[in-house]
Amino acid sequence: MVDEGKLSEVLSAFARTMITDCPMRVIADQLVKCVVEVLPVTSAGVTLNVPMTSAREIVASDESALRFEQLQYETEDGPCNLANATGDAISVGDLQADRRFPQFAAAAAVDGLAAVFAFPLRHDCDRLGAMTLYRDATGVLDPQDMAIAQTLADVTAAYLVMAIARDEARSAAETLRQIALRDPLTGLANRQLLEDRIEHAAEHARRSHSAAAILFADLDQFKHVNDAYGHAVGDELLVAVARRLSTLLRSSDTLARISGDEFVFLCEDLSEPEDVDLIMDRIAEAFSTPFDSAGHELSITASVGVAYAGAGEQISTHLVVAADRAMYEAKRARCVR
Repeated sequence: MVDEGKLSEVLSAFARTMITDCPMRVIADQLVKCVVEVLPVTSAGVTLNVPMTSAREIVASDESALRFEQLQYETEDGPCNLANATGDAISVGDLQADRRFPQFAAAAAVDGLAAVFAFPLRHDCDRLGAMTLYRDATGVLDPQDMAIAQTLADVTAAYLVMAIARDEARSAAETLRQIALRDPLTGLANRQLLEDRIEHAAEHARRSHSAAAILFADLDQFKHVNDAYGHAVGDELLVAVARRLSTLLRSSDTLARISGDEFVFLCEDLSEPEDVDLIMDRIAEAFSTPFDSAGHELSITASVGVAYAGAGEQISTHLVVAADRAMYEAKRARCVR
């Protein structure tokens, strides 16, 4: 007979844990601890169906339960699998006398397993996995214990559904955030993300006393491409340029497309001003080979302006403005638009 005072105490602690921002594994871990405390079982395990995948995640109260859970998963045989598949509780008071799970029973007997009870983690039509209780002595659980076990499983399933919904909402929000920070055509950082990275670079420079530079690249006579071949070809060219320029990046650099045919490099952790010259040479080299754009081989150049912030100097979006001005000076010097 379950001690009602102990049950109330354990359930209260279980509920207090569940109202926190728990991931699925923590919820399952709390369940197996709770059920072993209140029911006459030796150990317990939970096998969760991982959302959006065919994978499963296993949590157990001890090493023996972990072996039993893994054994059922590996053999695809055992009460856990049947409860998960059917949505019904499975009671096996004498595992060796039961003929439904021959592979599992034979292997588990080596570790002294005598009785098994599995309860589905279900919510409406969702099958979230199963909780399995293990005993080293034969005998069924009485109806009250079976009801308590299923209630714990049902309550846990409700918490799991909330955790899954929370994780999906976070994932969706992060996806939307990433979309909002990326140029939809090229996938490069957009102006907002560039500004965020510049703020981060400023904080990093203050800590590390390092230098940084902004390089502003504008394609020369890009309008002629659109006029001659159409905007679809022009867009393909922008994608090709973005792809090639991305190969020039170090792990600490950021490349953004901030509008039209304008690309901006943020280069952090520079040792000396001459490092910028090397980057400029690499950009020039990138434009020395024609681009394949929608079946057209197009040769195009770019004008580049640079704004450098030495060690200890302020890094801000003003560098973008300064680099933009330097880029237009380079265009005028080369008599291009």
